This record gives sequence, C-alpha cells and structure tokens, in this order.
Amino acid sequence: MADHELGLTRGDRALLFGGLPLLGGLAGWGLPALARWLLSLPWVPFAGPLRLVRDLDSGWGLAAIVAAGVLLGGVLGLVAVHESLRVTVADAALTFVKGEQRRTVTRHDVHAVFVDAKVLVVLDRQSRQVVRDRLENAGSARVEQAFRAHGYPWVADDPYEALYRRWVPDLPDLPAAVNAVLAARAKALEAKSATDADELRDEVQKLGYTVRDVGTTQHWRPLVHT
Repeated sequence: MADHELGLTRGDRALLFGGLPLLGGLAGWGLPALARWLLSLPWVPFAGPLRLVRDLDSGWGLAAIVAAGVLLGGVLGLVAVHESLRVTVADAALTFVKGEQRRTVTRHDVHAVFVDAKVLVVLDRQSRQVVRDRLENAGSARVEQAFRAHGYPWVADDPYEALYRRWVPDLPDLPAAVNAVLAARAKALEAKSATDADELRDEVQKLGYTVRDVGTTQHWRPLVHT
C-alpha cells in the first residue's frame, strides 16, 4: 500500500505562501497612513522613525516598504511550513519530521495512536509517549483512515487516561528525581520553551513516568508495560 503523508495540505501551504505575503504587503502599504495618524496624536514615542515611515507614502519608498512586507510574509510562511509536523505513515514504520528533527518508530513498537485535541499521540509498548505533537488537521477522518489503512492500533481515547494525576511540587508519591525534573519542566512551560519541555518529558520517561499538560498544569502517570 502506498504511504500516507499527513500534516499541512496543499491548500494549507497555498494559504501560507500566498496569504502571508499578501498580508505583509498590505501591512507595508498601510504603514505610512498608520504613522501619519500616530504623529497626529498629542504625544507619541519614536516620532523620528515614524516620520521616516510617513514620508514613504508614494513612489519607490512605498514600493520598497510593500516589497519588504511581502518578503517578510514569505519568510514567515516558509518558517511555518518548516516547523509544522509532517508524518509519513507506512506499513513498516512511522516517520516524523519537524524542522531539523526526524524520528522513526517501527510498526512493532507502536502500542496505540490517538488524537488528544489537535495533538497526535503515539504510545510505545512501555506506554511512553514517543510522539506528542500538534498535527495540522489531526481531527480529520483522513488521519484516522491513514493509520488504520496501514494496520496501526488507532484508539478513540488515551487508554491510560484514568492513571493521570495532577503534579504539585514535592509530591510524596513520586521519587525525588522525578519531582526535580517536573519542577524544571514547570519552569520551562512558564518560559514557554517548548523544546526544553519536550526534552524534560523524555527525561521523566527515562525515570519510569510520563507527563502531559492540561492547560497550564502538568499531569503524570507511571509507565505501563504491555
């Protein structure tokens, strides 16, 4: 069976590559007018730069600022596509690509696949979350059909939902090492450092537990060997 590619659709890419440059160009075109309005106020900071922008309201100046907006929108589109999760579903393995990161999980190692809100979750046979990441169009029937077509164990909900408990600092039910990692991860979440939070989740799993986020709180459970 042919592999299935999941993630951004062609329509999504067209919207990013076409829509963002268009919005950037429109923003550039409107900047002189915005600067003019701001300078009409009794007081405004950065008046000098605003005067420069105001004066770019025609000719080559306006063309340059519109072009800069189009270019910026194109760059943002490229970054958005590059940093979005792409999944290749094949009979033998799953391949996950995001930015410069690439991970492969063999079919034998997959215990369950499901969607939690817009997040794709893949559990291995030790119930570790080998993948927990946002996937565009994750809730569509196409995603479920792709995994089922290749024989992956798709489930409607997390099979270990009942085991999760909310984490609080220095929880006596957890080893000190796990509490320490979860405390560090709480700081990473507060700083909105997704990369650090993901790496610290992996550290928690090495210690025999796993964690997921519910709103701004962490919930943990022990790993379950199947």
